[in-house]
Order: sequence, then structure tokens, then C-alpha cells
Amino acid sequence: MQFSISRSRSRLPYKWLVLLVVIFGSFMSILDQTVINNALPGLQRAFSTDLGSLQWVITAYILTQGVVTPTTAFFANRLGTKRFYIIALTLFTLGSALCGFAWNLPVLIVFRIIQAFGGAILFPLAITLLFSEFPPHQRGLASGFLSISALMAPALGPTLGGYIVTYASWPLIFYINVPVGIVGIIMAFVLLRERRSEGRMNFDLPGFVLVATGLAAVLYALSSANISGWDSPTALLTLSGGLCLLALFVIVELRIANRGKQPLVDLHLFANGPFLTSNIANAFISFAFFGSLILAPIYLQELRGLSAFQSGLFTLPLAFASVLTAIIGGRFIDRFDPRIVLIIGLILMGLSTWQLAQNTLTTPYPWLIVIFALRGLGLGCLLQSLTVSALSKVEPRQFAQASALSTVTRFVSTSLGIAVLATFVQSRASTHISTLAQQTKPLSPAAFGLIRKLGLNLAVQDAFWLTLVALILAFIAVCFIHVQQHTSQEKTALAEEVPIEA
Repeated sequence: MQFSISRSRSRLPYKWLVLLVVIFGSFMSILDQTVINNALPGLQRAFSTDLGSLQWVITAYILTQGVVTPTTAFFANRLGTKRFYIIALTLFTLGSALCGFAWNLPVLIVFRIIQAFGGAILFPLAITLLFSEFPPHQRGLASGFLSISALMAPALGPTLGGYIVTYASWPLIFYINVPVGIVGIIMAFVLLRERRSEGRMNFDLPGFVLVATGLAAVLYALSSANISGWDSPTALLTLSGGLCLLALFVIVELRIANRGKQPLVDLHLFANGPFLTSNIANAFISFAFFGSLILAPIYLQELRGLSAFQSGLFTLPLAFASVLTAIIGGRFIDRFDPRIVLIIGLILMGLSTWQLAQNTLTTPYPWLIVIFALRGLGLGCLLQSLTVSALSKVEPRQFAQASALSTVTRFVSTSLGIAVLATFVQSRASTHISTLAQQTKPLSPAAFGLIRKLGLNLAVQDAFWLTLVALILAFIAVCFIHVQQHTSQEKTALAEEVPIEA
């Protein structure tokens, strides 16, 4: 592939080398969050454990991300973005290799924590590196290419995980990261230039303790609510305690900033209009899409009887469609208002969600493929557009903090979506099954089996209707995003670029 190269140069500009490097790391970190979901049954058999204990393999990873991500700006400032990126990628690769060697569940959880230390940092640093090198009029295109990793990984993860569970052994889930990670480390070491931030940040210990414990408590509550329900004392206590700690964190950080010192997280970023509204939309979209990723396996595997691998194959149209619109949408963002691309994406996502909310036990499989492809077209318009609009008026020295905040917003909203939708499906399924059972007399075992499927299907439909409400709220937030348009000089410079050729 020949990338966009200015007519005045014959060699590949440095900014494209940066893009090539960061795609490796961001793809691995996001892939690992989804590939393990379909492998849980295999892990359960391998370690002879219950689902409640096994969920810590995922929960520990999420909690560690919550603790580590807010420190991205500090360590990037102290170590330099190149060095910190290589350290993060090395930790993630090492953690992946160790996970494959795990001999029991507690050891696997510890190794997952090591893996999460690196994985939490890779995507925020990728955004920081890209936006530091690409001018404003090309950031949409750059984000579109980076979105290949952000979009392909969640779509390929279930397929890959399902294949490994069906035809191979679970350690391969982690070993596949190792060669890719080694290549990424070598490329980063050879191709990236060191870039240090202006000034020198001091570590905000009070802020770190508050945000680490607060986010850990909130994320733990959301994860435990998925297992024990929202009325669980553990979930309620940890959620309320975590929210109180985060409220105290906000007060402490604002006081530090008002004294002229450097806080761990500059919350004044939320006074930036495009950053605030983009992150509100980001929260609702993450809740609606990433949170609803648990619904497709329930429908395809439990209700339609497909295997984990067959279920994962249905995400491939979503992946390819999203990559297509991410690249096209990226170029569109550079020329026009990102809101146009966001609105198109939300309409497509809303249409697919509306259709998923009407799926039955006999919905034709070809139509399901069309729905997932439509969902991919919508998703491809959303992620890079939100990134560009959120950082459109952020100073370059604040890219690391801003991208870390957006990342935290995304995975907290995703965790909330998973917890809410999982509990919602369980409660609605019980209600529907009870109602249907009362209407069916006499109730034979075969009839009850059908009623159970019908009740669960209705519950999944209800969950998709709920995500449609979240998308409507995201649409409202997008309408309030105001992004400064490119100058005439920037548009002229963009027009002089040679288009990408296959």
C-alpha cells in the first residue's frame, strides 16, 4: 500500500511511521479485552473452578486499567512518550507470555494484572503520539487508520476466541500476542523519535490514591453487580464508596489546579466544550455498543444454538464494514464538521439496534449478517470522529491527559453497560418467562423449554431497546458539539496531498 505522501517528498513522512507503529500496540491491547470472553468456558474446565471465581480474570484486568490509565500523562512527561510506549508494550507482551504459562487461577489473575499495566497505557499513548505529529487537518485520517485496530479487535476477538476454544487450547489466546508484541517493540525502538513534554510534572500522590481506589471500587461494583445483582450489599457499598472517593478526588484536583500546581488529571479539560460534549457522547455510545457485545453471544449461542466459533463469525461483517467507513469517514472529518460523520454513524447504529430489538428465534441468518454489517458501518463513523472532536481544542501538551480521560470514560461506560444489560436481561427474562408460563396450560417439559427461549429472546429485545435510548441521548449530545473548522490554508494543504492508493 502506498500511503499519502506529499508531492514534494519521495520518502515516507515520519508521521506515517508513527501510525504504523502504534497500530500494533493498540490492536493487541483491545483484542485481548474481547478474545478472552469466548474462552471462559475453556478456562473454567482447565482450572476446574466456578464462574464467580473465573470472572476475576476479566475483573482484575479492568480494575488495573482503571488504576493505571490516569497516570499516563505523568509517566509520559517523566520518561518521554517513546520510552514509555516501549515500556508499556513490553509489559503487555511479557504479561501475555506469562498468562499462557499460568498453572492455576490465582497465578493467571496476577499475570493478567501485569498484562493490564501495559495494556491500559497503549491506546492513550497511541492517540498522544499521533496527534503530536499529524496537523489538525489530517487528524481525522490518522484516527481513521488507528480505528482499524480499535474496530477490528472487538470484532475479531469473539471469532478468534471461539476458534481457539473449539479447536485449540486456551494458552494460545495469550501466546498470539507475543510475536506481534515483539515486532511492535522493535518497530517502536527503531522508528519512533523521543518526544518529551514541556515542563516537568510532579506526582500527585493524593490524587492518585483517590482516583485509584475510587475507580477500582466503582469498577469492582459494576463487575460484581453482573454476578450478584444490583441489590447485593457488596455492590452497593463499593459503588457508593467509590463514587464518594471520586467526588473527593474532583475536589482535591481542582484545589491543586487552582493553586497553580500540576494535578494528576487536569479536570479543567471538561471546561473545554468539544471535549466535554464528545465525552458525554462517548459514554453513551460505549454503553450502547461495547456494553451490548454480551447480547449477541446470548442470542446466537443460547437461543439459536450456534457454537462459540460460529457465533464469532457473525462479527466479521461488522469488522470489515467498520474499517471501510473508518477510513472514508476519517477523510470526510478532515474536510467537514465531525458532527456530520457522527450523526450518520448514530443513525446507522440506531437502525441496526432497532432491527436487533426485533430479532426472533427464526430471524434469517443472512438478514442478521446485514444487520451486523450495518452496525459496523455506523461504528466506523463514530470512534475516530469522537477522538477528533474531543481533542479539537485541546493543547498539544495536554494530549496525554485528554486521551487518558477519554479512555477511562470509555471503559467505565463499557463496564456499566455490561453490568446493567446483564442484570437487565436476567430480570426481564424471569418476568417474561413467568408471564408466558401463566398463559400456557398445561405446561409440559417441551413447552417450558420453548417458553424459556421465548422469554430470554424478549429480554434480549428489551436490552437492545434500552441501548437504543442511550444512542438517542448520544445523538442529543453530538448536536451540541462545536468544532472549529479548518483554515483555508489547512484545506489547501490537505487538497495538495496525494490520495492513498492501494
